[in-house]
Amino acid sequence: MKFLLTTNPGIEDIVEKELRENFKVEKVEKFFGLQGKVFVSFRKVSVKKLFELHSIYHIIKYITHFEISSTTQKGLEEIYKKLKRIEIEEMEKVKTFRVTSQRIGEHSFTSILVQKYAGQALVDKYKKKVDLKNFDLNVIVDVIGKKVFVGLQLTKGSLHKRFERKFDHPAAIKAPLAYAMLRLANLRKKEVLLDPFCGGGTIPIEAALVWDGKIKILASDWNERFLEGAKLNARAARVEKFIEFKVGDARKLEKIYGKNSIHKIVTNPPYGIRIGDRRKVKELYRSFL
Repeated sequence: MKFLLTTNPGIEDIVEKELRENFKVEKVEKFFGLQGKVFVSFRKVSVKKLFELHSIYHIIKYITHFEISSTTQKGLEEIYKKLKRIEIEEMEKVKTFRVTSQRIGEHSFTSILVQKYAGQALVDKYKKKVDLKNFDLNVIVDVIGKKVFVGLQLTKGSLHKRFERKFDHPAAIKAPLAYAMLRLANLRKKEVLLDPFCGGGTIPIEAALVWDGKIKILASDWNERFLEGAKLNARAARVEKFIEFKVGDARKLEKIYGKNSIHKIVTNPPYGIRIGDRRKVKELYRSFL
């Protein structure tokens, strides 16, 4: 079985590491050389367990891929003809479907036209209805240059949504990126982790979900509203017992936590774009470091 997994560009190695730690993987490779996409092969795998991965957003089951001879209208006609010849077992079992397409490269046609031609091929072959909102099956037809990838998206929603967030921080990072940052920190049992710019709590919450009490997690922020929001999120994720929250200035960590009390710091500090003043950020970094 083969799957395409989507992630943040630049953390594909973290995805591979997590895959090899949890599965018997035959092969892991880049998807047509593109960043943020990992192509993985298994001899046998529990698809349900793939949904437990922390480093990815979406899971797409590989069906096939083929080439078109032209990036013009002729290419669209080839997509229709070749897709109509492909057997997709899952299409037989559903009432409705939709086609989603990403187009990379220079083409005289748009992604919407790819969806139209691919969707018509599947309607003509399987006599099923297209429903863009309440669909039973999401068929992926991506066009990369002259290569066409066909797959079935198994994830209805992004896997970065681990729980229903009660507070949205204006500059929050997504959970898979937080996971990658934590993995790069090489955390070990009983170590003390600190996020001194915790905001909505994404990093400490992800740490608590992954390490499950095996490390001590501290989280602070100077903004009391953000900190209260982080506590609400931790409660929603059912990990509040693993995180010690505290209002505090990141420039005064020794005063707050004591000298040599922290093993690792993993954080997403303000950088003056979505939050913070660019003119003050440099001074903040100097004081913090």
